[in-house]
Amino acid sequence: MPDANSPFWNPQAQTLSNEELARLTLAGVEREWERLWSLPLGFYQERYRAAGLGPDSVPDLDDIPLTTKNDLRANEAEHPPFGTHRAVGLRDAVRIGGSTGTSGKPVILMFGPGDLEPSIEHQCRVLWRYGVRPGDKFTHSWPQGFYMSSTSTALWFTRVPILEIPVGPPLTVTMAADHLRLWQLLRPEGFQMTSSQLATYDEAAEREGIDLREIFEGKAIGLLDALFQHEGPRRRVEAQYGFSMRNMAGCGEIPGFGVTDCEFHTGLHVPSDQVALQVVDPATGKQLPEGERGHMVVTAHGFDTFLPRYDVEDICTMTTEPCPCGETGVRYLLLGRDADTVTIDGRGILPIDVQLALDDHGAPEIQFVAQSEQDGSTLKLRIEGEKRQGEYTSILTEALGVPVAVEEVAVNSLPRSSFKPRRISA
Repeated sequence: MPDANSPFWNPQAQTLSNEELARLTLAGVEREWERLWSLPLGFYQERYRAAGLGPDSVPDLDDIPLTTKNDLRANEAEHPPFGTHRAVGLRDAVRIGGSTGTSGKPVILMFGPGDLEPSIEHQCRVLWRYGVRPGDKFTHSWPQGFYMSSTSTALWFTRVPILEIPVGPPLTVTMAADHLRLWQLLRPEGFQMTSSQLATYDEAAEREGIDLREIFEGKAIGLLDALFQHEGPRRRVEAQYGFSMRNMAGCGEIPGFGVTDCEFHTGLHVPSDQVALQVVDPATGKQLPEGERGHMVVTAHGFDTFLPRYDVEDICTMTTEPCPCGETGVRYLLLGRDADTVTIDGRGILPIDVQLALDDHGAPEIQFVAQSEQDGSTLKLRIEGEKRQGEYTSILTEALGVPVAVEEVAVNSLPRSSFKPRRISA
């Protein structure tokens, strides 16, 4: 365990030079390529042979075909129940869980014994980056039951060690109030939740006469919402509640891949010693220059789980520029899901683009009209407000550079989520 004053959980791994990280990635990909052809991974073997690849030569990363979650679902439909893409099967798994199904049918995830140690390692780095230290208390509102994180969180909290206080999502305002009273009693030093959940806690605090700022003041919070990676929205919410925010994101298919930014908020730090992250053009699969928007693609190495060039289908930008905190490797800025993109006159617009344009104008809740109702020439939105439809239309038309049609709806009328924010109508 590092000294409590150390800024890093694993200083050696987190400060490797970019050259050394590139060497580790190359060696890791070579090992994964060899393992691919020695395991019964018919899905990948057939896919790669069709692309002209084989076991005798390790291709460049960009030449390995992308794989999406829908590709894996299709493979499982063709070869039920679990497909031919898994390096860890039901008999080998020591942890099993599922995705949330935010972007479609939930996926069953199986992790082997060799997935546990890197998972613990990466999440200990995250906890340390929050600023919590041994003996502290950390609470989170993540789903329990079969959701993947609930099957393994205790592993990394006990490693630090930190007392974990898992309360689950605040499914109702009454449940949220119960959580607040528990936090008043136990006084956790760290929190983790989504922005939707924070809004529910705020409502519960107002209803029950609880001082939410008194609970959060001076504490660390990991908040899941891409909007708060941006300086203005983040500072606004930090000032409102008095906490110190760490932005967070992740991908449940990769063991332990939950990532955060640091105190300097220069992007989400990737565990680059075991995860190669690229931002690519989804049409070509080729890596894009740093700073350009594209799909986030990950290649994990050194796990039991096999995930080469997995297209998460998140829209991101990336950088390898030095961070003032001293941690090296790739950092990325999450902008949203590809499925949430609306194309207007050839330009892709994400919910975050609208939120940022409105942040200095009251930060109202917004919702994109369903894709089936968009016509490709005008961005159609619902925005909560009171006689501000014309104002919102003017602001967004100028900021986005595309025609915008705003339907104003009553404040608090748009649906809220008990977990991940959803700003696209069904």
